[in-house]
Formats: sequence, structure tokens, C-alpha cells
Amino acid sequence: MQNHSLLEQLNNQIAGILFYSESEYPLTILEWGVLPAAGVQQKIAALHDVESQVVRSVDAVTFFDQICNPADPNDMPMVANAQRFHELYLFLKENLSDIQVSRVETGTSIPVYITGHQPDGTCIALATTSIES
Repeated sequence: MQNHSLLEQLNNQIAGILFYSESEYPLTILEWGVLPAAGVQQKIAALHDVESQVVRSVDAVTFFDQICNPADPNDMPMVANAQRFHELYLFLKENLSDIQVSRVETGTSIPVYITGHQPDGTCIALATTSIES
């Protein structure tokens, strides 16, 4: 898939999705160019000017399972948002490799990155924030 087409489709996938924690944050797309999967954690650490050990890797399957299974099945907006995240995860798995989820755990406002790679090595990141007090 062409990079431009992928980004267009990805933009459509994330439109209106919110990452729920103690607050709600949208997802934004970041293009990091050619970056090996092993360099993602260092890139995130450099963006936030922190040591790489502060950037914690989270199992992508577990991360998406928690988001895709809302606590209250009667809360229709949460259920709809969870379904959109499920569709997003399927899209990511279909179009990107090396999907990783990383958190910069330096306080109550935690940057979260979902990253993946295109066949040419280009790294795409989805950024959001988790508020945890």
C-alpha cells in the first residue's frame, strides 16, 4: 500500500476515537521515517528527553484487549469507541509490522505511542495521552 494511501486510511480509522483514562485524548499520527523497530524506544525517550528505561513497553495484544472490552457494556459511547479501537487494531495488524505500544512513565500525564512499520521500514506512530493519578 502506498504511504499516502495508508496515512489517509489511518486518518479515517482514528477520526473520532478517544483514548479513555482519567480523561479522554484523541490519537494523532506521527511519521518517523525509516526507523528500525529496535530504535523505537530510543526515539520516544529522545522526544521526551528521558532515559530509555522510563519508556515502558506494553504488550500490544493486552493493550488493545483492555481498550476493546469496555467496563460497562451498557455505556453505548464506550462500546462504540471500543469497537472503533478493535477495527483500528485489525487495520494496524493488516498493514503494519512490528506493532509496539510504549508508555513514557514520568508522572500522571503519560504519553502513549502505538507504533508499526511499513514494508519499506517507515515507522508510523499513533500518539495519545493517559492520565493516571
